Amino acid sequence: MASIALTLGLLVALIIALSAVPLTVVFSIHRIKVTEGHVRFRWLFGLVRFQLRIPQADRPGPLPQPTPGKKAKPPRQTRKKVNARGIVSLLKQPAFRRRLYRFIRDILRATHARNLFLRLRIGLGDPADTGRLWAVIGPVAGMAQNLRSAAVCIEPEFIDPVFEVESHGQFRLVPIHFIALMVAFMLSPTMLPAWRRLFRGNA
Repeated sequence: MASIALTLGLLVALIIALSAVPLTVVFSIHRIKVTEGHVRFRWLFGLVRFQLRIPQADRPGPLPQPTPGKKAKPPRQTRKKVNARGIVSLLKQPAFRRRLYRFIRDILRATHARNLFLRLRIGLGDPADTGRLWAVIGPVAGMAQNLRSAAVCIEPEFIDPVFEVESHGQFRLVPIHFIALMVAFMLSPTMLPAWRRLFRGNA
């Protein structure tokens, strides 16, 4: 039993030590009609390197053969609808906005962004809802402008629902610090009711 506890303790210590090693992330994302981009990771002082492409390339599979005498039905395209009303209702709550601003500020400080460029065009399809969303995103854009070597442009679209992104840059973060901020945000007393409301709205 003592040896098992010692092994587990050493394993946890090793995971914590590895999580304290800085991780460098270089990314480029472009989304107008389709999403394209890549993310490069460099860890353990360059010993571990890999790249992810966006979107991931799928291996072509065999095409379904139509049954004789029956017309092949075209594949249905399913699209998840964003629970815009639920998001807007959350943004109306001052406690939620304060916690969200604090989380974004902490994340921006922890990522140590360099050569960051972001152009975002967003709209919810309803002028009133987009206006409420912009009331939240506007201060976030101001926070990002305070970063060194950062260029941020966020444009609201009040007529049509739209989400367009063009961004590239580099982050250098400590994984254990980043994970701690994420867990603290998701499990905070302010966020737990928010998750329930969003899930209930999507049900």
